[in-house]
Amino acid sequence: MDTGTQPIDLARLDDALFDRLYKGRIEPCFASNEEGRLGAVKQFKQRLLIGGGIVLAIIVLASMFWDLGGGVTLGLMTAVFAGIVAYQPLAKLGHKLKQEYCTAIAQAMGATFKIGAFDPPAFARLKGLRLVPGYARSSFEDLFSGAHKGARYELYEAHLEQRTTDSKGRTRYSTVFRGQLIRMHFPREFLGVTIVRRDAGVFNVFGGGELDGRKLERVRLVASEFEKAFEVWGTDQVEARYLLHPVMMERLIELEKGLHGKRLRCGFENGDLLVAVEGGNLFEPGDLFKPLVDPARARRIINEIAGVVKVMDQVVTAQSARPPTS
Repeated sequence: MDTGTQPIDLARLDDALFDRLYKGRIEPCFASNEEGRLGAVKQFKQRLLIGGGIVLAIIVLASMFWDLGGGVTLGLMTAVFAGIVAYQPLAKLGHKLKQEYCTAIAQAMGATFKIGAFDPPAFARLKGLRLVPGYARSSFEDLFSGAHKGARYELYEAHLEQRTTDSKGRTRYSTVFRGQLIRMHFPREFLGVTIVRRDAGVFNVFGGGELDGRKLERVRLVASEFEKAFEVWGTDQVEARYLLHPVMMERLIELEKGLHGKRLRCGFENGDLLVAVEGGNLFEPGDLFKPLVDPARARRIINEIAGVVKVMDQVVTAQSARPPTS
């Protein structure tokens, strides 16, 4: 199979497929940016050296005409600013590099990639199903859009912040969610609504109840180990058990680990599987002070995306096993 002409199936990812994808798509991208990386590192060191001299001069002069404590404080503030300025060439290179290799991976999958400036897919439903918390401001990046076995998907990152005001009227923002949001749309609609959440024991606040007028009841899982790890609520007990058999639950756990996240939760509704995973900032190039041409960089990124495709593959399998509706 040629990765340049036929979409790859990351649900079947193995070492041979990875090597073919890396050599054909990603390594050339890394290699073409290596010279730029070396130049950016050189600029970083030069700017840091100049910034260090300025900081030292500020401390000395401020100590002479002010006091040592004030000079050190001003010097530290200048050092932080100098560090930010010094890193800008590397930050610019990292942004360009991520755009290129994520686009290359997406194209190999028959998908597309947008680094920013997009409307978050199905975000209103993620809020409606209580899969993300309330927030005051939001930002989104790194959108992958594609299809697998007739099922479309979108994967992107979200950062949600809540605003608080103290007794003195000072406003601050704190992170309430940072992680990955996923929408998978399947040709065959689900009969009911099923919500899956990590079991937080007595601290779990979901509690079932009603959702848009539909009563959600607790669903007992077949395997006891998953019963301890998750709690499931749904409107259709039979369908929920078809969807959430042990292989599917294993895929969800693998997805959570693959995205380096925690507190995975998801909802099956209409034709969509909506997933929220609290994780880090993924798909990043990593350490730019090291040579770019390294399969380990690409392996990490591809594994993160492959986890999503494997979950989709399992849902398609579960849907095909579901008895047809009358």
